[in-house]
Amino acid sequence: MRIRIGKTVSDLRPFLWTGFVWALVNVGTLVAAGRTSAFAFGTWALFFSLAVMDLFFLVKTIAAVVVLMSDQGAENRTAYALQAITYGSLKLLCLGAIGVFLSKFSNAPSLGILLGLSALMVVPLGGGFWWSQKQLKAEPDGVAG
Repeated sequence: MRIRIGKTVSDLRPFLWTGFVWALVNVGTLVAAGRTSAFAFGTWALFFSLAVMDLFFLVKTIAAVVVLMSDQGAENRTAYALQAITYGSLKLLCLGAIGVFLSKFSNAPSLGILLGLSALMVVPLGGGFWWSQKQLKAEPDGVAG
């Protein structure tokens, strides 16, 4: 999957693969810890999907804001502003849903919550490291920029 930011196209596949691998690690951890109930998996799936959606809307918001701030989107400034507002609102909605579910699920398995929300940290860090290594290998002299 590629995303266009103005005239630049960025590859999101390292982040998608990191999210997929992290989901497999999470499921394996839940099974190894003996948390195989439907409630534990449901809690993990809820928080993991909200975390991944939050990251997706963050990427789309930043992409719209970058184009809005540059001169690349001068002729479509209103459209990029609406995109930034829409994706930013959806991102805040995901964070709000996480907060609401954290307050309402007082008896939810903490391992499912912890593993689900860990995607907010692991996917950007792991995917960003992988992406940066791909960028450095793509440069002829090994120096990005």
